Amino acid sequence: MLSAMPSARTRIKICGVTCPADAEAAVAAGADLLGLIFAPSSVRRVEVETARAIAAAVQGRAETVAVFQDAPADAINAVATHIGCDFVQLHGQEAPALAARVIRPVIRAVVVTAATAETEVRLWAQTKNVAHLLFDRPKAQPEADWEAWLDRLWKAVSSGTDRFPGSFVAGGLSAENVPEMIRRWRPYGVDVASGVESAPGRKDARRMQAFCQAVRQALEPV
Repeated sequence: MLSAMPSARTRIKICGVTCPADAEAAVAAGADLLGLIFAPSSVRRVEVETARAIAAAVQGRAETVAVFQDAPADAINAVATHIGCDFVQLHGQEAPALAARVIRPVIRAVVVTAATAETEVRLWAQTKNVAHLLFDRPKAQPEADWEAWLDRLWKAVSSGTDRFPGSFVAGGLSAENVPEMIRRWRPYGVDVASGVESAPGRKDARRMQAFCQAVRQALEPV
């Protein structure tokens, strides 16, 4: 499913929000989307009732994304319905067929490595109910290598008649490096978690403000 052409404004997704207070601070800083993680192994995992409270608190001001890793469709849909999220993010080894069974538009995370194939990325870009791709950086990956791999995959879905413009970039972003990332790839959006935290799962208001300001100013004339 091809997403609509993005505007010049880069969307900001702050992921790993774990409480309503951090959600409020993220929205005040300028976040467009908030990621609520349900993967059992994540240090940023949020309880379902807390996620529901967060979604209700920011409704109409920011969109919420329920993030899952290798969960069955029935479980995903039950949580998505209960909390009232806007998107579901698939961040594991899910097959494309799962996306069609999810009741919310899907953001598909693609972990960018030397082995990630262009055919895999194109397949997800053409999958029904996939609204966005999210290109993520694995931990402890050399920046130069990762950027080269990302460039290869980005070109696979952002050029030609079947281009897929609705992609996010994630992984190791901060207020310091996000402007260059935006200027280089012109993504639909950027995704940040640890780069705006004081501790894992606890967002820092000042860091979120600095990040959002850096994103907004990235494409302004020098």
